[in-house]
Amino acid sequence: MGVKVREYKPGAWWVLIDHQGRRKAKKIGSKKAAVEAAAKIEAAIAANVLNIPSPEERPPILFREYAAGWMEGHVRTNLKVSTQQAYRILLDKHILPTFRNKPLGEISRNEIKALCFKKAESGLAGRSVHYIARTMSAIFNQAIEDGIISSNPAARPGRYVKIEDRRGKFGFLTPAEGRKFLETAKEHSPKFYPIFLTALRTGMRQGEILGLQWGDIDWSGKFIEVRRASWNRIVTTPKSGKSRRVDMSDQLAQVLSEHRLVLTKSALKKGRPMSEWVFPSSVGAPLEPNRVRETFFLAMKHAGLRRIRFHDMRHTFASWLIANGESLVYVKEQLGHHSIQITVDTYGHLIPGANRKAVNALDDPEWNIEPAHAVEAIDTMHKFDIPATMQIR
Repeated sequence: MGVKVREYKPGAWWVLIDHQGRRKAKKIGSKKAAVEAAAKIEAAIAANVLNIPSPEERPPILFREYAAGWMEGHVRTNLKVSTQQAYRILLDKHILPTFRNKPLGEISRNEIKALCFKKAESGLAGRSVHYIARTMSAIFNQAIEDGIISSNPAARPGRYVKIEDRRGKFGFLTPAEGRKFLETAKEHSPKFYPIFLTALRTGMRQGEILGLQWGDIDWSGKFIEVRRASWNRIVTTPKSGKSRRVDMSDQLAQVLSEHRLVLTKSALKKGRPMSEWVFPSSVGAPLEPNRVRETFFLAMKHAGLRRIRFHDMRHTFASWLIANGESLVYVKEQLGHHSIQITVDTYGHLIPGANRKAVNALDDPEWNIEPAHAVEAIDTMHKFDIPATMQIR
């Protein structure tokens, strides 16, 4: 209970009142004005002269109105541009058509479940349906903090939205396919070959690759410092919010060095300074991701390979490391996962022989199978034509 002052986006200050079971939120211009208003309201409460209209006397807050404030405040201020765009698509395409003019406090859990079931039946992936419910849950959580509603009807969406296990569903390339793809890209799209090699040798995200600057590369230490990401030429921090180091193979170091020489000669020929970006556009800015993806798909087609996402080269990199016996801890560090649990959940099943090592560790250490006895047992089964389903139990 009481009066609170909050800033939901730069320069937008609100006064939140919770008094005698009634709540009210009012937007005030500046911080100074909000603090002064809060002081007057607290004085009115102390003098017992404050009157907050009952819910019946106040016009209801529509979902679209509050969602718009949530987007302009929390999302725009705290989240990356790519995440903002994802929320915008979810709201405009899936959520607002159903709840646009619905009062925020009148949306029920059954209505949210009905929307999710409808989207699932239309063929939308379970993970996308889950994101719809989570987006609504985030909006309702803020409404609870603002004292507008008392409970979240979209909480715990996992209870009614099932997400399929994504393990094994990524589009991996085999080492042979990776070599074929790179050879084809080098022949048909030589300007993009260094980008594709960087993806397959570092596991960096596309935005991180396009956000690389020459100062991020340590040529003597053979590593790259991932400091930023570029999304549609908007520069931001990496997904984890912090920088990391990724090892650079000898082949990648050589290709990037040759790539730098080509760019240097081009800049000198045109009489302009060298771009700070490792993969610049014709005007010296970071390349647009759409152009990179289009060239990637075209190279895959020329190579005669199945269509996968650019992001699947990140999964390919991880799978190759694991197949070569590298630890999940090293994979986590290279990929920049927030926790080892993410790495284990995503790639743990790829560790070769992991399960057999586990069950073999349970065997009696003094027990040994004699090869001769094993051969004799197999010969006996063949001799008496014992069905395969009954041979070994």
